[in-house]
Amino acid sequence: MSRIALLIGLCLTVTCASPSAPITPAALVNATPLSPPAWYASAYAHMEQCSGLSGDYARVRWYHVPGSLVHGPDAGGYAAAVTYPSLHTIVIADFYASDTLVVRHEVMHDLADVTSHPAEWFDGKCGDLMP
Repeated sequence: MSRIALLIGLCLTVTCASPSAPITPAALVNATPLSPPAWYASAYAHMEQCSGLSGDYARVRWYHVPGSLVHGPDAGGYAAAVTYPSLHTIVIADFYASDTLVVRHEVMHDLADVTSHPAEWFDGKCGDLMP
């Protein structure tokens, strides 16, 4: 086998496969997939309507963790829920899984594609989304 073929083979089996596989967020360490209740889809549609943003509810991956806190992306940070907009992934603590405000707040992160809390989206068109 030529050196070039060997290098291409290594690239295909090791290096080139990793960019398509996202790095696992810290919040997913103890998380399990969540089958969202039907009202999550209604909340998503409502947030699209009031914000004027459009998204794709079907692309959102929902996870939950036991208890009342999710390990956030900041070192040592914890929250009721965490959204990774670029991954369209929402992780919610079981304690808050039925909390409309928390779900709507996280949906807005996905729709607005932000991890911060711009007033336009979190204290604006859709009302006060800050707990």
